Amino acid sequence: MPAFSRIQRYILRECLSGLVLVLGILLLAILMIDVVEQMRTIGGDVEITLLDALRLSLMKLPMIIEQTLPFALLAATMMAFTRLNRRSELSIIRASGLSAWRFLTPVIVLGVALGIFSSLALNPLAARLSQSFEAERARLLDVGREVVQVAETGVWLRQGDDSSQYVIHARRVEDGGRTLLDVKIIEEQRLYNGRQPTNDFAFVRRIDAEKAVLNEGFWQLENLVENLPNQAPERRATLAIPTSLDAVRLLDEYASPNTVGFWELPRFIFETRAAGLDTSRYTMRLFTLTATPVLFTAMALIGALACLRLQRLGGTSRLLATGVLAAIGLYFFTQFSSSLGSTGAAPAVVAAWSPPLFVLFVSLAFIAYREDG
Repeated sequence: MPAFSRIQRYILRECLSGLVLVLGILLLAILMIDVVEQMRTIGGDVEITLLDALRLSLMKLPMIIEQTLPFALLAATMMAFTRLNRRSELSIIRASGLSAWRFLTPVIVLGVALGIFSSLALNPLAARLSQSFEAERARLLDVGREVVQVAETGVWLRQGDDSSQYVIHARRVEDGGRTLLDVKIIEEQRLYNGRQPTNDFAFVRRIDAEKAVLNEGFWQLENLVENLPNQAPERRATLAIPTSLDAVRLLDEYASPNTVGFWELPRFIFETRAAGLDTSRYTMRLFTLTATPVLFTAMALIGALACLRLQRLGGTSRLLATGVLAAIGLYFFTQFSSSLGSTGAAPAVVAAWSPPLFVLFVSLAFIAYREDG
């Protein structure tokens, strides 16, 4: 016995064709705009070709697909059921005795399948290419970079400018990233060919410190040993080295949750927590990705329910507008709830799952009320 009846397979094909059309139009438009944006932003600082801008935009493409897929699914289901309505096929399907529960099953299955695909496959690809985009963008701009990486051996930082670079390693972190413990710092100085700077750096000194406290504009090192080439180690009580980092930017800018894929998030959360840094945003991201199938299903049902009313009964435009507003409301509700979860104001699992579950249950209740009385 086939999983779907012929009518259900027909509805599924209509939804898929609408999804391909909507997603293709959206991606083409966004890609053209993003290429122009790359030429304007990066091209304003360094000279890049159209192919360079296109390559950068293509690296962002999976992330764009991930962000636009729920809205493309909403528009696709609206298009599919509007076509069925206009061709009176929806009336024939109802007259054949097929309930709304059965001809909405392909929509539900499509939403769940796309949600699982987005979380398990599309998100890791988008995260990996997003990292590549940032690295390529930094390479083209050729500026001093500040990087943070949480590893099993502790926390690695890199900061610098045109003249010097610092590589910082700490075993543990306290006070939300403001205090580093058991710190090792390597300082390198840029080499010059005459007055022309080169891309090479020379070792200047190594510093082993018991603690480094982040103040505004500098690291305050305590109980340290400074090692200079061809000199005896020198002990100091305190030493300050300049920095443009702050505790908020340590993870916010250089380890964004969007750059960590679904499969890497659990290990990343464990290592970040072990390093003493806050993991609220990453935990929220993980639960958001697990709730994606529910969100996609809710979006698909909203699009279908907005077009279920028979066209001859009127009011279709009003229902379409209601469906679009409901989807926009779900998006903003999800973003607001995500903000609460990311800051720790609400449990991450509640903040991630509540909005899509609420809309899903409301949609199912509406179907039950309309179809079963």
